[in-house]
Amino acid sequence: MKRTLLTTRLIAAAAILSTHAINAHAADMSLTINGVGDKGNVMVALYKKDDKWLGKSSMSTMVVAKKEGVTVSFNDLTEGEYAVSLFVDENSNGKMDTNAIGIPIEPYGFSNNAAGNFGPPTFAQAKLIVGKDNAAFTITIK
Repeated sequence: MKRTLLTTRLIAAAAILSTHAINAHAADMSLTINGVGDKGNVMVALYKKDDKWLGKSSMSTMVVAKKEGVTVSFNDLTEGEYAVSLFVDENSNGKMDTNAIGIPIEPYGFSNNAAGNFGPPTFAQAKLIVGKDNAAFTITIK
C-alpha cells in the first residue's frame, strides 16, 4: 500500500513539474492588423511549422472588421516557428472569395507582410520565431 501511495505522489509531482516546464517557455503573440475596412469579419489563422501551410491551422480566430484596424491575440505558444495568414470576409460567407481564375477578391495578408509570386507566399517567407527570449510580442500586418 505504501509503495502505491508513493508511486502516485511521484507521478503527480512529475505531472506538475512537466506542466510548469512547458508553460515556462510559453509566449503570447498580439497581432495588429491594419487596412481591413469596416465590412465583415477578419479571419486569422496561426500555423505551426509542422502544420499544412494554408491548410488546417493550429489556431484560428475571427473578429469583426473595423476601419481603424483590429487586434488579435494567440496565447501560450510554445517555442518554435509559426506563420499567420488572414483574410477579410467582407460578405461574411465564411470563405475567401476569388474571381473566375482563383485570384482573391477579398483583402488578405500574411505575417512579415510576405507576398508570393503567382500565388501565396511560402511558410518560410511568413515565418515568425517564438523563443524563450520573446515571451510577449506584437507584430503588425497591413
